[in-house]
Amino acid sequence: MRRVISLSAAAIMAAAALTACSSHDKQPSADASSSQLNKPSTAAAAPAVRLAWSHTGTFFDEPQVWYVARVKNPGRAEASVALDARALDKTGTIVGSNQAVLPNIPAGATFDYFGYLGGGGAFATKLTGTPAKIQVSQAKNAFGQAGSVLQPMLRTSGTTLMLGHEDTYTNAPYSYNLSVKVTNSTQDVVSGGVTQQVVLYDAHGQVVGGDTGSSDNAPDNLPAGMSYREQWTGIPAVAKATRAVYTVWPG
Repeated sequence: MRRVISLSAAAIMAAAALTACSSHDKQPSADASSSQLNKPSTAAAAPAVRLAWSHTGTFFDEPQVWYVARVKNPGRAEASVALDARALDKTGTIVGSNQAVLPNIPAGATFDYFGYLGGGGAFATKLTGTPAKIQVSQAKNAFGQAGSVLQPMLRTSGTTLMLGHEDTYTNAPYSYNLSVKVTNSTQDVVSGGVTQQVVLYDAHGQVVGGDTGSSDNAPDNLPAGMSYREQWTGIPAVAKATRAVYTVWPG
């Protein structure tokens, strides 16, 4: 199932390549511990948020904006971060927005968060105008949780990415399929489902697509140390992808 966003988050990621490619930014380790959270006390330690990529397309024939927010944690402890995302028309009026609590980002790491605004799906809120610009910024104490969310990353391995033919329900010209092994690397049972995302990159490390949503493959209860195989089809891309970074977290 695609396009169902959970507003509380914690994450994993693992890279899969059709051709070898490396990122310029340090990504979080898949087996990072979440024993501590960074509640920044100085501006120097505060996470930095910027818009890395955006694209306006359609989802079920309704306008939809995809965006990737790149979050860097320069601190010495894990950071709990929340984001505000806004789509603005040419007059600067908000035509779509959302707020999300991100995964715990390891010290010194960079995390690319994939989100969307609008669309015509069952769980999408339609845009109220024509988007001309996307803004992303760090939300302060979103939902009373940002800075204190503790959800350790799950571990992934054996990730593969393949060009597919499944319908993405978007106007994107490319469709990809992904397979990955997910392991509960926490000390607790993961229950109640997971939220997952994938960001696709080209051979130059530029974002070209992605998706986010729930999983039909995750067990209802996943004991510590046990694994399952995730199969994801119909991931949209606006250009050819060579690498996927997959992230999944409880919730």
